[in-house]
Amino acid sequence: MKVCSVEKMRLMDKTAIDKYGISDSVLMENAAISVCNVIDKEIGIKERSFTVFCGTGNNGGDGLGIARKLFSYGADVTIVLMGDKSKFAGPSKDNLKRTEKIGIKTISISDIKELDNIIARSDVIIDAIFGTGLARDVNGLYKQVIEKINNSGLTVFSVDIPSGINGNTGQIMGYAVLADFTVTFGLPKFGNILYPGFEFCGKLYVSYISFPPELYNDPSIQSEVTIPDILPERDPMGHKGSFGDILVVSGA
Repeated sequence: MKVCSVEKMRLMDKTAIDKYGISDSVLMENAAISVCNVIDKEIGIKERSFTVFCGTGNNGGDGLGIARKLFSYGADVTIVLMGDKSKFAGPSKDNLKRTEKIGIKTISISDIKELDNIIARSDVIIDAIFGTGLARDVNGLYKQVIEKINNSGLTVFSVDIPSGINGNTGQIMGYAVLADFTVTFGLPKFGNILYPGFEFCGKLYVSYISFPPELYNDPSIQSEVTIPDILPERDPMGHKGSFGDILVVSGA
């Protein structure tokens, strides 16, 4: 499977929009659907209680779309906005308007203590605070919220990458969400597969959100993850002459 940088994925998004007419709204909607499909596969949706943490960027827009889908599937949903509503723009702003119109409970927090009752009533947390473009350390209220998420004991799904993980290096930017499942879009980013990011992702899913094959076959995407072959079963009648050879390369 190919792997790419955050910058390359942004270019793929732009090409999908500009060349193929696949709008950013369509990409966001497909991302939301793919995350809900994974949730339904792993734990089910109906009669569960979800808290969806949304930042003000596109990752938060994905989270708002996920919240709307979960609500339509019969789940109890609470949205926690991590930032001022005025900062939402484009399809993220559109998704916020939709969630408000259909009556999903939405709150903005200024005091970390407000989260205790919300988390206590939840079964599942959706992390859509920061995406792959995070370039600063997580601190302040964001750090406190992530600490609450990690200490909740609830099942956590992260959108694209766990909040707080650098999308290119996999390094922790001060503090990061420790997810049980992560759904990334298009291709895995380096931060999804490099440690410690890989460990923080939990079980990683890759969702193809309607990019045409030409984008994936771009020769400039040169990094690829190889999956080793599974060792064959050992012949019960075998011996040291038929088991093969081993090469050991070691230091002093």
